[in-house]
Amino acid sequence: MGIFDRIFGNKDRMGQAGATPNRAQQDHVSKRSGKSASNSSPFMEAKASSKRPLTNRPLYSRIGPGQAVTTPRRYDSLAEEGYRQNVIAFRAINLVAKGVASIPLTLMRGDERVDEHPLLTLLARPNPRIKGVNFMANLVGFHQIAGNAYMLAVGPDGRPPKELWLLRPDTMNVLEGKNGIPSGFRQALAGRTQDFSPDHVLHWKTFNPLSDWYGMAPLDSAALAVDAHNEGSRWNLALIQNGGTPSGVLYQEDGETPLTDTQFENLKAQVEEHYTGAMNAGRPLLLEGGLKWQDMGMSPKDMDWGSAKNMNAREIAVAFGVPPQMLGIPDSQTYSNYAEARQSVWEETIIPLAEEIVCELNGWLVPQFEGHDRLEAQKYDGQKYKGQNYGDQNSALKLKLDLDEIPALAHKRAAKFDRINSADFLSVNEKRKALGLPPIEGGDGVAG
Repeated sequence: MGIFDRIFGNKDRMGQAGATPNRAQQDHVSKRSGKSASNSSPFMEAKASSKRPLTNRPLYSRIGPGQAVTTPRRYDSLAEEGYRQNVIAFRAINLVAKGVASIPLTLMRGDERVDEHPLLTLLARPNPRIKGVNFMANLVGFHQIAGNAYMLAVGPDGRPPKELWLLRPDTMNVLEGKNGIPSGFRQALAGRTQDFSPDHVLHWKTFNPLSDWYGMAPLDSAALAVDAHNEGSRWNLALIQNGGTPSGVLYQEDGETPLTDTQFENLKAQVEEHYTGAMNAGRPLLLEGGLKWQDMGMSPKDMDWGSAKNMNAREIAVAFGVPPQMLGIPDSQTYSNYAEARQSVWEETIIPLAEEIVCELNGWLVPQFEGHDRLEAQKYDGQKYKGQNYGDQNSALKLKLDLDEIPALAHKRAAKFDRINSADFLSVNEKRKALGLPPIEGGDGVAG
């Protein structure tokens, strides 16, 4: 059974994904509400809803508040057949994850770069077990395999977190709140359950058109290609183990003298011992007693196995946004050279993912450290942070990507620098601003 069957073979999944209710379900709802489903109309429902307070939020599920919404698919199947057993998905996920983790993060306070801060220390060493680069790569890995990634902040209440931990997606359930917003998260692992406050957990998920609570993994859309690619590898291995010959059957034209049980077992043992396996490839099969051999399968050439497997590999690469030629897939020269393919995966896949992470951290983690800055300013009587107005949003903390450190974009960055530097109609400070640099004194004049 492949990843596609394990994920989509469960009929109950359609109910979890928000499938349209059948007639019996509609009648059941009608009986409970005392109204006929056939007498209602979208116009009447819209008119009735217009009288509701504007503070009401739409409904997101049919379960009661505080109950866990289970993950609508099998994470273990995605991880086993889509990552551990498929070399294309394995390479694509690691390429993207390590690329995102390699981009340095800078902390800005307004227009000023901050080089030392507890937030930077935490991101460099989130917890005693893992360093920042590996932590970020694992975060992206969970996101790519499951479509969901969970980060837990550990520390005293009302203070910035002291540690950050990653929670495995298959152990996590979302607890629905009263207004369609998660009231918390529940982890179930090794027979134990633990609930976390929504303020302590960052849930980074992909877009999922069939779920309000969970993201959709890229492997979901590539499930058929993953199954076909894995089955092709298994078929190739089995073919090698069977001497490189297609399957066949031994038969007798003279049906009046069938083989005895002893003859059959001896023949079977002889074939398995002397004519199967890689070490016996090419050995001629000696037949006696009127036995003949009839092929029952297609040869690798007839099946065009190599082309089919490469096609499936390209589909898997497309699902992760990685140019196939970067994964070593033959006949996949989408770009004229490797440098263009490398630049494409950075600009279209890796950098957008990194920007998503920075956006999530700026909305969840960074605000927990802004209070720390205010306390430090009071502690040092304003001298350490002289000139900073902590009530002004222009001085708020913000994480940014340092894209200047990406080697794959060095050529493009140099071309941009030359183009801006040659613009005589811009002042020095305007050029520096275009390059993301702070202004300098006397740099506002334009050369004549």
